[in-house]
Amino acid sequence: EFDKVYIIKAQMRYRGIKVTMLLLVAGGALLCPLLLSAALGTGVNTDPWQRSKAQAPSKAPPAYSRYTHQVAKHKQACDACHKFPSSNWKQVRKGDDAFPDVTDYPQHASCLPCHRQQFFSGAIPTICTGCHTDPSPRNSARHPFPNPREAFDASKKGQGAFSEYKVYFPHEKHDGLFGQYRPRLEPERHGSLIAVSWSHAARGSDQSEKNGSCAKCHQTYQQQGDSDEEFVTKPPKDLAENAFWLKKGIFKTTPQGHTVCFTCHSQDGGLPPTANDCGMCHKLISPEQAAARREEHGDFDPNMAAAMGITDRTTLEKWRKREAVKFRHEWVTHVDLACTDCHKVAAIDTLAEGGPKVQVLSCGGSGTGCHVTATLEDGGALNAEFGEKKANPAFQCTKCHAIMGKQPVPQSHVAALTALKSKQ
Repeated sequence: EFDKVYIIKAQMRYRGIKVTMLLLVAGGALLCPLLLSAALGTGVNTDPWQRSKAQAPSKAPPAYSRYTHQVAKHKQACDACHKFPSSNWKQVRKGDDAFPDVTDYPQHASCLPCHRQQFFSGAIPTICTGCHTDPSPRNSARHPFPNPREAFDASKKGQGAFSEYKVYFPHEKHDGLFGQYRPRLEPERHGSLIAVSWSHAARGSDQSEKNGSCAKCHQTYQQQGDSDEEFVTKPPKDLAENAFWLKKGIFKTTPQGHTVCFTCHSQDGGLPPTANDCGMCHKLISPEQAAARREEHGDFDPNMAAAMGITDRTTLEKWRKREAVKFRHEWVTHVDLACTDCHKVAAIDTLAEGGPKVQVLSCGGSGTGCHVTATLEDGGALNAEFGEKKANPAFQCTKCHAIMGKQPVPQSHVAALTALKSKQ
């Protein structure tokens, strides 16, 4: 009896081992293609019953953490989501600086009709992170809204952000309309009261007079002034004599909010477009244009900017649009020029790529006459570097450019030299 029981138990054990081995083999047959697919990054079909069928590529889920106006459903009237004014307009700007404006993200009621499913997906729904810093029932804090720009630029969300909109501003309709601040002391009064008059910009010889209209919106950015420090960031001690390091006083500011615009285009002022006509000025650009904004253009090199420790968003935005980053508006011979000596104000198209272009002749025949001259003997910098480039194509022009000087001389430069020679 003992032997029979022993034999039966041995047989059962043997059968159990066979079943276990069969299960392992079968599991391996199913698992190996999956592991191989993951290791090789291939699209191997792991379904043993449908291996003959081509596996359709899976569509990437929408990135709900990043809102985009490029989606068809989002291309609505601005006031469909943004309410004018936002409820926090008195908080983001204090005291007399506050004015009715769009200064916050849309409320949940604007999102729920289309995104109710995403709002209740997961413990911390991804869609909530687009606006909220730390989404939770107890924390309703939001990222700074892109308006006002000062707070947004200083935030983590604002670093490296690219707008999907361009601002339409017709310079030809505004040229000469802005007044100037002309204080004068009233002699008949014993106090120090100042009278302020507003009038059309005068056409005098003084630079401040000639730039009266332009200076209302455009100021020299990061001025050196009377300081001995001419560079934006401290250069290394071993910087070569002619090596490039970004200097102060190069760029001009542009309005980053509605403060100046709403002076005239307010709801109370009645001058159209009014403050709530967002679409009149803010124009949605194409996805291709949006992608191009993330690419490097002109005389800008991100590695060069990083080496200089430049993180200021305004500087980086301006530098990306520049084709001659060494031109300083604050330079002693440039500061006396009127804006219209180089810029054709009426022709400026703010919707064009790269910003307003300046003709090379502005640096010569129709401008100061310092950098583009009829002959090399007249001292033109372009003449000298053009000669060097013609003799040696590997020569890098450094008078005006940081990196674009490596490229062949553009036709616009050749045309400028030819035009001056033909005048002789």
